[in-house]
This record gives sequence, C-alpha cells and structure tokens, in this order.
Amino acid sequence: MNKVVWTGAVVCLLGAGSTTAWAQTATLETITVEGSRLGEESLADDKLEVATGEQPIKPDSFNDALKDVFFVEFQKSSRYNSEPYIRGRGTKGVPVYLEGMRLNAGHSDSTNLINLVDIDKMDVYRGANGATLGMGAMSGAVVASFKDPVFNSTDAFAASGFVNGSVSFLSEEGVSSSMGASVYNDRLNVSLSGGFSDFQNYESGSGDEVLHSGYDTTGVNGSVAVKTSDDSYVYARYLRSDVDSEDPFSRYRNGTIWMYTDRPNDEGEYYFFGYRDASLAGLSDVDVQLYGNELHYDFNMKKEATPAEFRELYRDSDTWGGKVSAKKRLDEHLLSWTAEYYKMELTNGLRTYGASGWGPWTNAFGITGGDITSASLRMADDITVGKAFFRIAGAYEHVERSVNSNVNTSAFSALVPAALLDQVRQVDTDEDDNLFAFDLTAGYRLCEAFVPYVKVSNATRTPYFNEAYGNNPGNGSQIPNQTLDNETVWGVDIGFDGKHGALYYSTALYYQKYEDYIELADTGYRTTNSAGLPIKQFINLDDAYIYGAEAMVGYKLDGDRFVEASYVYTRGENETYDQPLAYIAPQKLTLRIGQRRELGLSWAVEEVLVDDQDRISAINGEVPTAGYALTNLSLSYAFGPWSWTRKTVVAFELNNLFDQEYREHLDAVSTTAWYLPDEPGINGRLALRIEF
Repeated sequence: MNKVVWTGAVVCLLGAGSTTAWAQTATLETITVEGSRLGEESLADDKLEVATGEQPIKPDSFNDALKDVFFVEFQKSSRYNSEPYIRGRGTKGVPVYLEGMRLNAGHSDSTNLINLVDIDKMDVYRGANGATLGMGAMSGAVVASFKDPVFNSTDAFAASGFVNGSVSFLSEEGVSSSMGASVYNDRLNVSLSGGFSDFQNYESGSGDEVLHSGYDTTGVNGSVAVKTSDDSYVYARYLRSDVDSEDPFSRYRNGTIWMYTDRPNDEGEYYFFGYRDASLAGLSDVDVQLYGNELHYDFNMKKEATPAEFRELYRDSDTWGGKVSAKKRLDEHLLSWTAEYYKMELTNGLRTYGASGWGPWTNAFGITGGDITSASLRMADDITVGKAFFRIAGAYEHVERSVNSNVNTSAFSALVPAALLDQVRQVDTDEDDNLFAFDLTAGYRLCEAFVPYVKVSNATRTPYFNEAYGNNPGNGSQIPNQTLDNETVWGVDIGFDGKHGALYYSTALYYQKYEDYIELADTGYRTTNSAGLPIKQFINLDDAYIYGAEAMVGYKLDGDRFVEASYVYTRGENETYDQPLAYIAPQKLTLRIGQRRELGLSWAVEEVLVDDQDRISAINGEVPTAGYALTNLSLSYAFGPWSWTRKTVVAFELNNLFDQEYREHLDAVSTTAWYLPDEPGINGRLALRIEF
C-alpha cells in the first residue's frame, strides 16, 4: 500500500500544474476507440459511455456496439443472440435496459430483439448497482438510450438523416443496412428509420461450415417529439424488431439423428411516451416515462432429417410500466431519485409433431403462465467537499411473483430416473419480496494524475422463471427447482484513475461475495431415453466468491496516434462444493496501436491474447477451452461536408487475420458436449456511412 501511495504522490507532483477543480466525479479526457469512449468516465462512477453513432461501422448487435469496452465479454447461443457478461456474470447478473424499461426481467435472451438503428449511446456499469438500477444488477448493467430529438432555431422545416450499409465476406458472409430521416422545426420533430441484416452460415478457422449459424433481422422505428419550452419536450416512440435465426450451439445427437433449435419468428414491439425537462420547479433533469413491450419467442426443436418437424414452443410476454426521475443541486450535494413501477405477464404454448401431423397446442412443461410486478424507489446523494467526493445511494423494491405451475411427475416419468422424481412436483408460486440495496463510495482527487476511490455495495435478485421451472424439460435435460432462494451479493471495489500529459489509465480491484448464488448443476444422472442427456438443475450455493482486476492504460504518441493496453482477470470460487464457479471468463490482454481522427484517416491494429480456461465446474459439466491470440485490423476515412452530405465515412475491418481456429469459453455448448463449434475464421467487413 505504501508503494502505491508513494508512486501516486510522485505522479501528482509531476502533474500538479495541470490540476483543475473537482466537479462531480473523476472524469478523464475523452478517449475514443472506434466510438467507445473508454476514458470519458471514471471507474469511481462505475460507468463507461459508448457512443454508438460515432463508430465507423454502425453496430447492429450488442456484440458490435460493446466490442471495445475492455471489461465486457459475451455469452452467446448464436452469432446474433449475445448477452453482455461483466465480472463473472451474464444475464443472471447483468440486466439490460432500453431507456427505463428492463428487457430481461423474465427473458434471458432479450437482446436479440433490440434493433440499434436509433440507439445513440450505451451506459455500461460494472459491479453491484442495485441502489442505482434496481433488482438484478448483481455485477453490472447496460442501459441503451435513444437519440435526443433535434429542433430548428426557426419555424422553417429542416431535414437530416443517415444511410448505413456494410457487407461481410470470407468466413462470414452477409449484408446489413439501415437508413433514417428526421423533419423538424422549432417545435416539432418527426423521425422514421429502419434496417435489416441477412447473414449466412459462417465458416470456422479450419474452413468447416458451422451449421444453423445464419440469421436475418428487420427493424423499424418511428418517433414524434413536440417542444414545450426552451428546455423541455414531450415524445412518443414506437419500435418493432423481427429475427429469424437458428442456434448452432444447441445441436445434439438423439440416437442417430442430430437435433437443433430453430427460432424463425422472434418479434418485439416497444412503446414509449414521455416528458423531459432540463429544469422544472427547482428540479433538474426531470424525466417522466411510460413504456410497454410485447415480446414473442420461438424455441422450435428440429431434426436434421425428413421430416424436420419435431416440436414447437413459443413464449409471449406483455410488459407495461413507468418511471419518474429528477435531480436537485443543494450546495455540495446533488440529490437524485427515481420511482418506478412495472408488470410483466408471461404465457406459452407447446405442440408436438407426430405421425398424423401437428398435435394440439398445450402449455409447455414448466409454467402455464406467470407474472412479475415491481415497485421501487431509488435515491442517491453525490457529495463534493473540496477534493473529496462521496456517493450515498439506497433503494427499496417490492417484488411480487405469481406462477401457475405446469410441472408434474408424469411429464418426466419416462425421461427422469426414479431417484429424481421426488424433486419434480407441482407448486404454484405466489411470493412477495422486499429487496433493499445500498451503495457507499468515497474517493479523493489527490491530483489529476491520481484519483483513488473505494466502493461498498450490494444487490439482490429473485430467481428467473427458467431457473425455478426449467426452460427445456421436454427432453428431460433440466428439472425444476421451485424452492430456490433469492440471490444476494456484497461487493467491494478499490481503484484509482488518472491522467498525466499524454498518459491516461483506469484500474480496479474488486471482490464480490454471494449468498444463495444460483448455479446450474449437473445432477449426475442422465435421461433414460436413447439421447442419454445429462440432467441439470439450478441450485443455491451457500457461499460463492468472484474477484478480479480490471486495468486500462493508454498513451498519446501525438495528437492523433495512440497505444493502449487493457487487462481483465476474473476468478470464481464455489465455496459450498470447494471448486471453481462455472463459466468464468479466462484472463485477457488486449494491445492496440492506431490513429483516431474526427475527419481524415483513422486506423488500428489490435492483438487480443486470451488464456486457456481449465478451472471448470465439475458440478456444472463445464468444458475447458484452449487459449488463443487474434489479430484484428481496422481502417476508416471520414470526409467532411460535401454537396448535400454532412459527413461520409468509409470503413474496412479484417478480423482474425491469421485464420485462427478457436472457441470462446462463454459460448453455450451442446448439452452432450458432442458439438462445440468454433468461431469464424478470417473475416472482412466493408462499410459506408453517410450523414446528411
């Protein structure tokens, strides 16, 4: 500790001439890496902002949008369906929000139904943030935000818009395109946009085709905003997204026939109505929003045989809710609060194909229907006293869960051994939970080059429907556990950020202690049919720990050129069974050199070094993965205003330059581990973006 303080003091002395007054948080200079501003926010604020509109190639998936955030990985069940993974947790600890509306409160795979055409930025949080964002923010969160409406200075109408297009080639072939336009004057803004993508099955580094890996998407967005004063407006927004995809990681062999999951008709509709005011009745940043969505998912099991039909399963949900938030400055205090309410209702259907064709629709094994209701109040006080800064935040959330069970012994008797049948019973859920969370942060801006901080926080979540009732019990490979307890995490972060001249850096050490950690465990039994699949079940672990380190350092060689390095290390411990936690990402080092320019030539060369991961969970049936190294190249040129355009960007990427064969550890795997597809080999992408 003394060595760290002494080093920081020396750097402070060197950089003392460049210090400035402390505002609210330790904010570093904006460092743009293909649009993700890694240095804009301090780790003391737990949040980094990704400006998607600034990326040379407009992202059309969460992978693309967050690929340069050094502490974010992804858990995938296909190339398109990917969920952010932060500090050892995926969807079970990283909620995803579309503005105020949480998308994965009852769905663990909702990000594939968000089109990013009108998404302007993403705030990416790390660590427990239950006091800031509510239930489920155990290790991080992602909040996607729309573009703010633009108004003219006069009553004359003006127009602006964009056109994006990209084509991928070599191992991953496909096209993606989007376009949009806005018409506005000093009072009214009307916007319409849309996009599509169409990708074929990709090839691995060995040149093998990965079956069922293609997908296509469409999306359309519309919005209307009316200015009500100089700093306020009301708005209405509608989005629709459609996805047709398959899941290569679901492929398994049943006797002599290969099975896989087909998802031909995933649909999402979203509605937003709101009022925003920069200053109202002594408050600032007043935001009132009503929202709703309708989601439809298909999980159709198919055969690589004739006929291909086997089983069709769908799940529908309807969500509606609203939130109100505001801030108030009182001397050195910045007070903020958010009140929110939402309700989600879930239904499903199942039918099976037989000798006489499709049978009747029934309810799927697991639940007949269910709903979850949440009412919450979150408050925070950000305090600045000289060079010291503090944050005190707390939240209360009342959660009600009601589920009509469709689980019974007879549904499993032909698939599950008798020793497990006593755990399979029908129990309806009708529970009320009172959840509390807090966040205490303290830091000191010793100087611009050294800003240390410490944070203590916690969060809680209720079990997902799929964890308690099983999401694929039809083939017997998962049995329910309707007695799961709520999961709680307590976290401590210690870090320091800073910059000195051309040098900038961010670091954090963290430790997270979980109580009643919810883990998918292998029961040690197999289904009694010809498939012989391992039978798994979600269980509570009394004690589990996740700890690690995050670090990013960069240096500006001159006004445009830079070098950067980032490192992430995560370790998970299952203390209950004295073994590693499942699906912990291996340590990763990323090296990057390049040049960034608003206009003109930008380029980057990136080396991604990923360690092997052989610390695997025996109770989960996890599979080890080998380490790998990837080389990626990117090149873009931005033209300034010309004729009717404001900006034009031509971009080129070449990823996995040396055609390496590798598999990411967090990817979902076949329940039998017979089929573990590799990631794409060398792949190129060419894109054009025009703003007018």
